[in-house]
Amino acid sequence: PSMEAVLKALSALNGERILYGIIVLVICLAVGKSVMRLMDGVLKKARAINPALHTMIRTTLRWLTYFITILTTAGTLGIPISSFLTLFSVVGLAISLAIQGVLTNLAGGIIILASKPFTLGDYIEADAIAGTVTDIGFLHTRLTAPDGKLIFVPNNLLYTSRLINYTASGARRIDLSVSAAYDNSPEQVRAAVLAAASTIEAIHADPAPQVLVESYGDSAIQYTIRLWVAAQDYVDARYQMNELLYDAFRQHGVEMTYPHLNSHVRDDAHA
Repeated sequence: PSMEAVLKALSALNGERILYGIIVLVICLAVGKSVMRLMDGVLKKARAINPALHTMIRTTLRWLTYFITILTTAGTLGIPISSFLTLFSVVGLAISLAIQGVLTNLAGGIIILASKPFTLGDYIEADAIAGTVTDIGFLHTRLTAPDGKLIFVPNNLLYTSRLINYTASGARRIDLSVSAAYDNSPEQVRAAVLAAASTIEAIHADPAPQVLVESYGDSAIQYTIRLWVAAQDYVDARYQMNELLYDAFRQHGVEMTYPHLNSHVRDDAHA
């Protein structure tokens, strides 16, 4: 019945009604452009809104203006609007069922852009996937792994998984583990570590570096070293500290131990 009503209205069209339809179409398009320009101005002033969300808002508004334009023009031509609404609802339902996964990722992207758990340049980890955020799209978020690989993560995964943002606070803590012989006192080890740390400009003085006794092993004392650096300096400072510890331990007479076994030989010949 809806299609029959549309065909009946189209067959009844005349020159005058078509002219009115064209005029209404032009007016609706002009109004739509004005609305888009107004929205652009509002988005530019709304700095609290994530820039990546601007495109999504503009796209949604543009399609909404097109939809209203079609309905208004159809009404001017005498085509029943209810027929269009019925047709659009059927098509919309079919499309939504076919792209349910896409819509889930789209919803996840909207939530991410609105809640801002991370932004461009942040180093994040979710579901054993880690990397620097280089792009936040409607369906996927692009990460660059430390080895240069590009990772496209579905937004739904980021939204539903436990997410760790390593750079949001602006600083990261380096945790290192080293061992030293029992012949070396904790004060001696601490002095060697702090001497190495003092040569790295990226390491923060506040919070101060820490050297803590972790445990007492079979052949060595295990120490935990904690250093704070800016998030972007984490990797370089970590490797630099590892290299400097070797020379610092040698200069302070600290022995880096390794698992070993002492053997004692007994002479039972005279027992």
